[in-house]
Amino acid sequence: MSRAADIDAALIAYLGYKRADRPQADWRAVVEAIGLERAEAAEIPMLGVLADLRAIEPDWASHSLWSGSEWAVRELRKRHPEIGDGAVKALVWAFSCDQQ
Repeated sequence: MSRAADIDAALIAYLGYKRADRPQADWRAVVEAIGLERAEAAEIPMLGVLADLRAIEPDWASHSLWSGSEWAVRELRKRHPEIGDGAVKALVWAFSCDQQ
């Protein structure tokens, strides 16, 4: 698997996308998904993506919760174009939950 694919898989597992009611910080799920060695290599970039996402502030006066979340992840992809579509869905979900 490529580094970008590992980061995508790590983000999905870490956040608990499609298996949890709310976003998580589940390191064990990352290790289970891609193995310890690859998880350790993906950890810093994955946490960087999440930190960059938290720093983005949509204009909530012109966005709904969902459109603002999608906008934030589009902005994030400008900084991290390697993020795949599966991780994008997980990030939109996580961002929208964090805003509630």
